[in-house]
Amino acid sequence: MDNKEALEKVAALERILQRERLARKEAEKQLEDYSRELYQQEESVHQTQQEVATQQGQLEFLTGLLAETWRQPSLQKIVANYLERTNTFMSNAHNIFVELHADLSFHQFQYYCQASKQQSEKLPERYKVVLSQLIRSKLYQQVSTENESQIFELAEISKSSNPYFSYSVIVPLYNLELTSGKSIGIAILLYESQDDINIVKLQTLESSRSMLSVAIERKRAEESLQDRLKELETTNSMLEQTQQQLLQQEKLASLGQLAAGVAHEINNPVGFVLSNLDTMRDYFTDFSSILSPLKNDQLNDQEKVNAMHNEWQTLDGDFLLQDSEEILTSSVQGLVRVKDIVSDLSTFSRMDNDELDSIDLNEVIDKSLNVVSNEFKYHHQVVKNLIPDASILGNAGKLQQVFINLFVNAKHAMPDGGTLTISSEKDRNKVIVKVKDEGHGIDPSHLADIFTPFFTTKAPGEGTGLGLAISYSILQQHNAKVKVNSKVGVGTEFKIAFYESI
Repeated sequence: MDNKEALEKVAALERILQRERLARKEAEKQLEDYSRELYQQEESVHQTQQEVATQQGQLEFLTGLLAETWRQPSLQKIVANYLERTNTFMSNAHNIFVELHADLSFHQFQYYCQASKQQSEKLPERYKVVLSQLIRSKLYQQVSTENESQIFELAEISKSSNPYFSYSVIVPLYNLELTSGKSIGIAILLYESQDDINIVKLQTLESSRSMLSVAIERKRAEESLQDRLKELETTNSMLEQTQQQLLQQEKLASLGQLAAGVAHEINNPVGFVLSNLDTMRDYFTDFSSILSPLKNDQLNDQEKVNAMHNEWQTLDGDFLLQDSEEILTSSVQGLVRVKDIVSDLSTFSRMDNDELDSIDLNEVIDKSLNVVSNEFKYHHQVVKNLIPDASILGNAGKLQQVFINLFVNAKHAMPDGGTLTISSEKDRNKVIVKVKDEGHGIDPSHLADIFTPFFTTKAPGEGTGLGLAISYSILQQHNAKVKVNSKVGVGTEFKIAFYESI
């Protein structure tokens, strides 16, 4: 999966999250409307303090439940908060939560009772008895067909009478679509007597269910989004590692192709220096001969000077001194050339990080040319026309790989010789580099595919088809824009626009 697909998936998930946010706003609007209605009812039923107190209790329950629900970090915490607040609001209730799957299996046990003020997944014995006696098929059918709270005598939905409780209120909280079928989250409120069930409060509880469902749906979407984001992060990490490996493999492939030329570039100055050192060894013998009278104790100082002067004249000491200086200078230049090639190769071949710094683009181009100089030495000409100030935000090692690839491709496009022209210019806040060859050009039918991985028009074994694809990926990381103009039989020009470093 490439970066584009990953970004499209992230965008899709963001749209899902946006829809959930809109749902949340709608729920908040519903709560505001309901709160206003309660307030108006309080004004109209001001006659009795009991009614006001009841409505206030209802409002406190609804607003408190909703506010706490939105703050819960997980679906399990939302359910636990619901059980506790419902137990406090509803008198004499024992609250159990289970998830009933389509295969009639129970999952995700939680409970809360006011007497012990406990929440747990480990159910007390009396609650286990209730669940073991429930006719699960009947319960599943009821909550599947009736998406609202219902009051049952336990005998109606149980295999036998229960020694602890006689009535229950079944509250379906949410539905999950699983591969095996629908899974329903159910709150079961247990009562010892029907008289303990407050119908008014039960109606309020039913009103809260719709708001709770919105919150649960949002939380499920958030958890799903987080899971997908983690998957995307893992996938992106794997893609980055794969891309880094491809980068390094392509670098090694490029080095392999350039190896003979680089070895020649290094051997030439090294051979020259060795020859110079051999000459200097002969000169050292001559200088030793000139200075030998200094060791003759039988001669006085003047005789030593005269002897040295005669030897200087005989061996042409002036030439020896002048030529030695030139030999040393040229040797240093040759070794500096070797040092620069090795340094540029080291910069090119090392593993790069993704950090972008302010770099001199001209220096990157020069280092790249230095690595491939032997490719253009005999039948090709390189023309540079670069602006003096070309600072951009980039990664020198990665851009060096891009330019080496372009230069080598240009040389391969001109097998019989030609001119490679490298120029640059400024356009507002951009530095534009042009790499132009006089080669055979690119067929128009191939232009759309040249940045596609593994696409190549070279003969088998002559190219991996990754060079331009990796170069394009590197340029994307630099927010650079690349255009290609090519005409068959005339040549090809790559035009790359970089943003200036501020």
